[in-house]
Amino acid sequence: MTDKKQNTHRRLPICTLGADGHGKTTLTAAIAKVVSRIGAIHTNGDSNFEAQPPINHPIREGVGITYRRIAYETSGKLYTQIDCETHLDVVKMLISGSPAIQGGIWVVNAVEGVTRDSQAHLNLAHQMHIPTVISFLNTGGISKDDELLDICLQEMNELLSECGWGEETAPIIVGDAQKALDYRGTNITSSQWQPIVDLIFAMNRKMPVPMDTTHLPLIMPIHEIVEEARDQVSIRGEIVQGQLVVGQAVDIVGKGDRIKTRVLSTKENEVSVESEPDWLSVGQVLCPPKTIKSHSEFTALVYLLTQEESGTHIPLIENDRPDIRLWSVDMPAHLKLPADLSLMTPGDYAHVNLTLDLPLAMEVGTRFEVKKMDSRIGLGVVTSVE
Repeated sequence: MTDKKQNTHRRLPICTLGADGHGKTTLTAAIAKVVSRIGAIHTNGDSNFEAQPPINHPIREGVGITYRRIAYETSGKLYTQIDCETHLDVVKMLISGSPAIQGGIWVVNAVEGVTRDSQAHLNLAHQMHIPTVISFLNTGGISKDDELLDICLQEMNELLSECGWGEETAPIIVGDAQKALDYRGTNITSSQWQPIVDLIFAMNRKMPVPMDTTHLPLIMPIHEIVEEARDQVSIRGEIVQGQLVVGQAVDIVGKGDRIKTRVLSTKENEVSVESEPDWLSVGQVLCPPKTIKSHSEFTALVYLLTQEESGTHIPLIENDRPDIRLWSVDMPAHLKLPADLSLMTPGDYAHVNLTLDLPLAMEVGTRFEVKKMDSRIGLGVVTSVE
């Protein structure tokens, strides 16, 4: 493996959270500026983050998020920081899992306080099980003895605590992102840069170790039945996580009873397992014994694509019957909306309850697509299973 690939694997993908206009991009640019003095910038070697043009990352065909990205190293830890352009870009990124964010910096502007969008981002990070969120209260020129700062800090601490992030695990750094960015000196201990230095040190202490998906339990959905013979079936699929070796005991889960078997051979993305003909089908999943389960009822966070993203303008209503696209199969489902919601229109997102016609393998964090009339209209992620 090359050094470049090793570094990519070791990088921790993090993102900025918070309402539009609260200083996320300014803070990210200030971090880049300070890191260029105490660490190393790895994105084009350019610490001028604001000068980088936004890029569009395709999370699905026709669907993307617009963001700026910077990679850097400090105190031996490597980060890739994503700064989304809009509130909905953050929502789509977290629900789709692309990129797979593992840490967050929650930015709140003291003048406006915690807004609806800001709180929504924090709740989404909690629901997506992002392990670490470090907060930055952007003073925006307000003096440190202003009681408005105390009010904001109290509200932020309460919301963080509700999401399971205590003060020890989710510190709040107070500072002025714009002043830090505008500072023309080089003194790391200057009053302008000290909050950014404190934030970077907090990240190095609290952010998790990058997750290696090859070390997670195997998940390999069956995309195609290649050949069936007596006591042996060859399938084609793609390993989502984990590893697969000859002789390995596996379960095949979904669409019915759990099937216990073992791997006979592997060749690229084609695998042969012990099985009777007609036992296996597309949409089932290979996994280690007694790990992932199949479910027909679950709760999910669903984002409905806009007309520009999907080419259609199809809403979801109570008791609707969309298809759930998971593991390369479309499974009809029954939809229940929240009690306070009678209609979801494109661009909306909400928690919904879904009941599949047949159970499929899934766990909290499993991503899927929502379809109606053979058109993809939404993205979803499982938040709880029954």
